[in-house]
Amino acid sequence: MKRYVGVDVGGTKIEGVLVNENLRVLKRLRIRTEAEKSLSHVLANVESMVNQLRTGRVSGIGIGTPGFEDPEGRMELVPNIPQFEKFRLKQELERRLGRRIFLENDANCFILAEHRAGAAVNMKNVLGITLGTGIGGGAVLDGKLFRGKDGGAAHFGQMIIHPAADGLSHQDLESWCGGKSIEKRFLKRTGKRLTATQIFESRSPAARKLVEEVYHRLGIGFANLIAAFNPEGMVLGGSISRDVDSARLKREIDRHGQRPLTKGVKILKNKLGTSAGVFGAACIAMRE
Repeated sequence: MKRYVGVDVGGTKIEGVLVNENLRVLKRLRIRTEAEKSLSHVLANVESMVNQLRTGRVSGIGIGTPGFEDPEGRMELVPNIPQFEKFRLKQELERRLGRRIFLENDANCFILAEHRAGAAVNMKNVLGITLGTGIGGGAVLDGKLFRGKDGGAAHFGQMIIHPAADGLSHQDLESWCGGKSIEKRFLKRTGKRLTATQIFESRSPAARKLVEEVYHRLGIGFANLIAAFNPEGMVLGGSISRDVDSARLKREIDRHGQRPLTKGVKILKNKLGTSAGVFGAACIAMRE
């Protein structure tokens, strides 16, 4: 039976699996990305992860990362790992590993895995939204992963939803609802350092107000996505997705969107957990 390596490179952690063609896990590893260190150091972490997983012969290696490759092979829109910006990541990893790899946006990997073996099985049109340090997106349309012209489709986190305010330098969904932004805004308002999860769980008035704002902005953003794509469902992934109340989010979506479009859309929690991205990366290697 064929074996595949799938690796998910995030802003905080690098996770990898060795799986067979049925996605049965044969080996799993997780290390810190250490994105605050040099490009060379982060690359060495990715290289080490792959080498530890590819025990014996593997039929393919798939790697999911934030952002996407432009037509010249340079990475674009990688805010969580700024060292990758404008860097020819695929070319360098292939040089280090000595073989071909398949590189894909991490949120595309997420929705591909959930479509094949998770919450979106049997759905032909479904969106994936990863709510973590930042916000990513992926789309399966008519049963196929939608990449767009250059592979940069479905960057839902960069969707403009509000004029710049509250000290934010950007106006997009990620700047309002990404975990890093939530934590920064809470610190600015209260002087206290809490994680996004702690803020969602807190009963303090400041935390409740901020969480209310997050649901409000997510509702606007998701209503826009439903109007654009008319999906059957939207699958939530990423570390913050565990804290999101799907029913409350759906009420916000219905409040901001057009009911004939929003009423039948399912807001789903992922079934593959925080490891969905690694399975999707392995699926990319299988499909190519």
